[in-house]
Amino acid sequence: MTLSFPFGMKKFWNDSAEIQTSGLYWVNTANQSDAYDLGGQVLAAQAEDIVTTFILPKDNPICGGATQTLTQDHILISRLLAKSSACSYYQLASGKRAFRALPDDLNRIGNTQNQLIILLFPATSWQSFSGNEFEIWLKAMSAFAQHRNCALLILCYGLTNSALKAQLNSHHRLIYGLSNLQTDIVPAQFVISWWHNNFGVEANNSYSLQKYAQGWGIMPLTSTSNSGSNTLNDDQWLYFAQRDVLEGAPPLSENWQLFDDNAVLTERGMHARAATLIFSLRTNDEVETLARQIHSLRIQRGNRLKIAVREMSASLRYIDQRLLQACGANLVVPHAARLSSFLTLLDDIQQLSFTRYVAEDIDKLLEGRLPTHHKGFLPLPTFCEVMQSIWSHTTLTTEARGLLISLRPVSGILPQQAISLCHLRRDGDVITLTEHHLYLFLSNCQVSDVDNVLNSLFSLPANDIFASRTLWHQDSDIQSEVRRLAAKKTLPAQVLQPQPVSASPSVSPHRTSVHLPEPLILTLSDTPVSRSMAETTRHINEPSHDGQESPL
Repeated sequence: MTLSFPFGMKKFWNDSAEIQTSGLYWVNTANQSDAYDLGGQVLAAQAEDIVTTFILPKDNPICGGATQTLTQDHILISRLLAKSSACSYYQLASGKRAFRALPDDLNRIGNTQNQLIILLFPATSWQSFSGNEFEIWLKAMSAFAQHRNCALLILCYGLTNSALKAQLNSHHRLIYGLSNLQTDIVPAQFVISWWHNNFGVEANNSYSLQKYAQGWGIMPLTSTSNSGSNTLNDDQWLYFAQRDVLEGAPPLSENWQLFDDNAVLTERGMHARAATLIFSLRTNDEVETLARQIHSLRIQRGNRLKIAVREMSASLRYIDQRLLQACGANLVVPHAARLSSFLTLLDDIQQLSFTRYVAEDIDKLLEGRLPTHHKGFLPLPTFCEVMQSIWSHTTLTTEARGLLISLRPVSGILPQQAISLCHLRRDGDVITLTEHHLYLFLSNCQVSDVDNVLNSLFSLPANDIFASRTLWHQDSDIQSEVRRLAAKKTLPAQVLQPQPVSASPSVSPHRTSVHLPEPLILTLSDTPVSRSMAETTRHINEPSHDGQESPL
């Protein structure tokens, strides 16, 4: 009794690849020639007494298609089919109806016990199938293989759409093996999603191939390689994430791998092909470093890689999100999104490829991120000079540069004291003060974000510190106000120095001192809990032995 059939490629992880009986195997190839080549290789690997059935589309050259020319691969299959009486072939009519009836038609092929049946068809054959119809068809084919104890090998050629790929991956319980022959890269690769044989299961591996006169073979080891396989390919269903993005949760499945920091994650991503990489972002200071990491991954690993960024604290502004996307991020998830929403967004990008253009020179992208690299407090003259230089920033001629905000402190707090409560952490955010106001410029900030930004910049709620505020967001209005500030008389330097807010009552004259009573220490009685309420009340109200009332 035959338990398995050789696939025809040697030097796999267990020295050979095999096709088990009762199993359905699926191999995708980019073109028809590769499918026929691989089919001939599988036929040639079988012993002469092995019963083999080849099922082909009706218009193929082997069956006498008038519009195609026999290639060497077609001739090889023709000779192999004619070599032994144990080999036979059938042709299937085109159209959806014929494909839906294929499981029933296979039952009419006499005795198929312990047979190897090879089906070679274009990817368009399943194009008209709905998801439910494809599942029913796949279940019927798998049930046939198990009932007849035979092996089914489907060789699918042509461009496989994303929907078909997703369906194949979702039906991994029905398919014993799924792989892809890629000949459009050098060296060619045989990429295994998963593959069952008598030795176990192999998954997420790829093998470099070299072409032989008849078929393909695993490329021999060289002095620069330690293995013929690369376990980091065909990883489109794997998730590599920085540990913090799951908020302390363990890996969600065996497809998830967690890393301690973004640098290690980047190093791992440099070996990925189509996996999902998820970076964390905690502070605005990390944006430039993360942008460089994402840019390197996208340029070197291509458009199949899915790259997501999750904001772990409120730190990103609109221009930062645009920068990360321009460097190659598929998705930037804001801090406000809950973990469940974040995971839903990850599912939405699984079938997408990155289509935006990414510039080779990241320095040009970074140059346009901020109008200035100044940060924090600036004297008024310097503040005005920096503001005027922002409008000469040629890379931002079409962008909104930011917001200018005038803040007037409440009575009792001087501008010098209010400015000490402000903590600017982001390049491009600068602040100055006049005799009665603070002037704050927030680079690349949206009007809708002002309240949240102010509350994050000041150590006390902004509404408690400032009695009023004025905001300018149009470029012409900001420039007009800056010219007015530049014309003001400069205050003495000692007046302009930030001062800490005093904790004394003089800072808030309307606040009165309140005396807090000293806590009274009570000693609890060890009276049993079962004592009645009346007895307890009597005991408390009784005079003490010294003639004085109880302190309680």
